[in-house]
Amino acid sequence: MKSEHIYADNLAEVVWLRLKRLSSHQLCAKVILGRSPSMPEATLAEKATGMAWAVRSAVGYWETKSGGLNARVLSRYYALLQMSIAEQIAAGDETSTLPAIQRHTEQGHGLFTIASDMEGFPANYLVGAMKSGHFAAYCKTRKLPIDEIAFERRLRKQPNAEEQARLLTLADLLRRVPELQRVTQEYLGTYPLAFHVSKRHVSDLEKQLDHLGVSTIGSLFDAKSLTPALTTTSSIAICPVGYEITAEQANVLGLPIKDFKDTKDEISDATLPIGTLEHAATEHWYQRLDLHKSGYCGSSIMAPYWGMHDIFTLHFVILYAFSIVTRYLPSLWHEIEDGKLDHLRSLLEHYLVIVDNVLPKIALERLTGDSVYAVQSGSIFGPT
Repeated sequence: MKSEHIYADNLAEVVWLRLKRLSSHQLCAKVILGRSPSMPEATLAEKATGMAWAVRSAVGYWETKSGGLNARVLSRYYALLQMSIAEQIAAGDETSTLPAIQRHTEQGHGLFTIASDMEGFPANYLVGAMKSGHFAAYCKTRKLPIDEIAFERRLRKQPNAEEQARLLTLADLLRRVPELQRVTQEYLGTYPLAFHVSKRHVSDLEKQLDHLGVSTIGSLFDAKSLTPALTTTSSIAICPVGYEITAEQANVLGLPIKDFKDTKDEISDATLPIGTLEHAATEHWYQRLDLHKSGYCGSSIMAPYWGMHDIFTLHFVILYAFSIVTRYLPSLWHEIEDGKLDHLRSLLEHYLVIVDNVLPKIALERLTGDSVYAVQSGSIFGPT
């Protein structure tokens, strides 16, 4: 994976410019060749044309500014749908062309929803994945493991215990959005499932090395063989803002950080869940984690859903669920816009701002296969 560094006064604007350039089939061809250098010329031309069209379609949906909240939900969902099609073309093999992908979209979106009652929304609103349709095909391109949780057909009645374990609630999906972790307690009445994390020096060895200014990378040895250790551990803290979470709660979330203990933090003087992360002795702790960072949150991890940590797919599923509400559940949508669930209207407004400002950069990375670092030109990380 290569890196692209973007410098600008208006970062959102320049990210959009970099994304919109891929509405050109000539530039899409360069992206596809960069990912698959041996692509035959005829196939390349077909894939580049299809990818450019999907990007243009996505941008068209994304730039829809008029209309109410329901129009914004629908347009953003279809924007991500088209971006996922463009990504399939860019990242896939010779057979991943627009007509081939259409054969999957004709089978449906590949997701479904089911609710027990309106009173508990969104905690009672369940989302499931199908083994057919667009979502399954997209996950296959991304090598995301959904086979064990996917259903042969959508559920028409309330799930049993085994089926329930394969479903996600819309509330739990929203709790995983890293940019919402500060306001999750306010809107949903519980702690988030995405957490800002940072390293802490808990052991005496870590403190001594830190005091000496020595990195632990490559400095640890196996006590028996006196050879460099293959693995080491780092102490990692969850740093909550606007909510509380205990070590007991953190230990059951399936995070790669293990054995959390409620520990008095020397930096903040607060009691934080601090756990241990095992990683290669030759790498930094953060290289072991699927960290997400944006202009709206610090470096964060999320609890896995359906066995994965994929941030783009998380937003895709959330927007799909809300799109079903806006289209087919008018009574529920009325309660969100004007009734007793109007606090969720505020949450949705907040969430859509995140979608519009965070997802373009993620989409750009997914299409090109490159890491994108957007830096304000006047910052200490900007050009000199």
